[in-house]
Amino acid sequence: EEMGACLALPSSQVTSPDVTFGPQQGAAYQARPAPTQSQDASAPPGLPMVNVQCPANMAPGAKLYIVTPEGFRLEAFIPPGISAGQSFGVQYDPAALAVASANMPGQPSAPPQASVLQNPQHGARTSGFGFLNQALGTAQQALTQANEVVAARTGRKAEEWVQEARTQAYAKTVNLRTQISSQMESALANADNSKVSALLDSAMAAKLLDGRNAPASIRRAADQVASRQLQEAIASEDPRRLKGALIAANRLNATHLPEFAAAAQTYQKVKKLPPGWDVSKMVLHRQGDKMVAKTDIEDPAVLAKFQRLLDITHRKVYTRDRMGDAVPERLQLLKVHVVTNDDLWANYMARREWVRRDLEADPAGFERYNVETTDTLEDSVADGGEAAESIAETLAAEFGEPLRKDVNETFLFHGTTKQAADSITTSDFRLNLAGTNAGTLYGRGVYFAENASKSDEYTRPDTHNLRYMLLCRTLLGRAYYLDQKDADPRACEEACLRGKFHSVLGDRKKARGTFREFIVFDEEQVYPNYILVYRRVDPQLDPARTLTVQVPLGAAPGTILQVTAPNGQTLQVVVPAGCAVGQTFSMQY
Repeated sequence: EEMGACLALPSSQVTSPDVTFGPQQGAAYQARPAPTQSQDASAPPGLPMVNVQCPANMAPGAKLYIVTPEGFRLEAFIPPGISAGQSFGVQYDPAALAVASANMPGQPSAPPQASVLQNPQHGARTSGFGFLNQALGTAQQALTQANEVVAARTGRKAEEWVQEARTQAYAKTVNLRTQISSQMESALANADNSKVSALLDSAMAAKLLDGRNAPASIRRAADQVASRQLQEAIASEDPRRLKGALIAANRLNATHLPEFAAAAQTYQKVKKLPPGWDVSKMVLHRQGDKMVAKTDIEDPAVLAKFQRLLDITHRKVYTRDRMGDAVPERLQLLKVHVVTNDDLWANYMARREWVRRDLEADPAGFERYNVETTDTLEDSVADGGEAAESIAETLAAEFGEPLRKDVNETFLFHGTTKQAADSITTSDFRLNLAGTNAGTLYGRGVYFAENASKSDEYTRPDTHNLRYMLLCRTLLGRAYYLDQKDADPRACEEACLRGKFHSVLGDRKKARGTFREFIVFDEEQVYPNYILVYRRVDPQLDPARTLTVQVPLGAAPGTILQVTAPNGQTLQVVVPAGCAVGQTFSMQY
């Protein structure tokens, strides 16, 4: 078996220091009865012994999984002084093993063969269910033994002790609630603010403010403290004090106060957040010290605009970055989360103003670029549907801030994973990881695309086969345009980090007929506006462009292979999940 599951016995039943029992992993070896002359004179008389031959590449201290002639499975350590090819004896008690085996669910009397299963999809071996049954049986047996020990030593059942502990814990909670409530009444009557604050800390630690059943005095104190802090923060118009007071009010369950709504409005004004943002929701859904909310868009008309944007920017062009995956027929939108993150927005708006002033002071070299996600192109409206320009304007207006053409502000796609999408929209892009998924053709920056089908290349499905893509506001500013087939990544970095350019536009569409790529080297030039959740609608495979690949030795799911197509083209392909060595899968090129 793949899992060397065997019986767990009390240490008192282990008759040889060279034998251990437990659900350990190991190779299976059929043991044979040892000759009589190999019996250890010091071993208990009457117990059988099996002779085990040490296999190659095994050393003293290693574990072997063995099977006795009766069919019981054991594990043995290779004793000191034994090398490959030499034999040693293992003594066991078949009667004790038989009794324990009869009481353990799933423990067979002979080595099971049916527990090695075949996956009908790809024939990969999977571990049997016998091990799980044995583990459950072992746990139940240990629990029964523990209950018996407790009853024997204390005269009471274990469940009685558990119930008594629960009763005592409840009594302590009630007593603590009464004490804090009484002391809080006194502190409020004496206007002792420091005492009130200390008691509130104790109440929060004891979770007395959770739910609707908080004691009246504690609830009253929490409201008073939160109200005072909110009023002081509003008067100061200090964004840090406002943020702290809002978070504190949320921790005190005091978001129902009118001062909370007033403080949220003041914070929105001071931070210059778009008018459509719900600051209260950002407080309630904050992540750590981040004021951020990721809200589902439920309006079917708005969702239809996102689907339209995916459709009109979808181009069925294959690049090697697909690693053998076929280009989807289309991308089917399932859900959209709108991201409101005050820190990221403040950084982005400050950077936008800096780029605007830089271009105003030196407009040389600035060129306005049409982008498929933001501008109306002839081939994108051939079907008479809504154009990208109209969609972008609507989305920007509903978010609360229009796009500025004088800084080349546009919407662009960024393909990613579920975990990365959550991290980016909470804490921003990380330039130290730039290029780890998309490559670094134009330098170590953050890469974006105007075509959804291009960004789709860099997504990875979650456990439900869903994929994640960001639609980001991006400041291109003065773009460093390149249409050569080969680019110098260091020159691209130099042009933006030390030169007068704000981004790179790599025109691979012109150079190789694929896609244009947009790269920025300052994460503050990007605001991750929306998380798009979708699935691929895959096309029928074209037999003329389908290649069958066999997984070679040493490869596993996720391994990148280099293969040669019948036309001589060299391709890279990723071994898909569920494919083992020797199995085959199909790819389209």
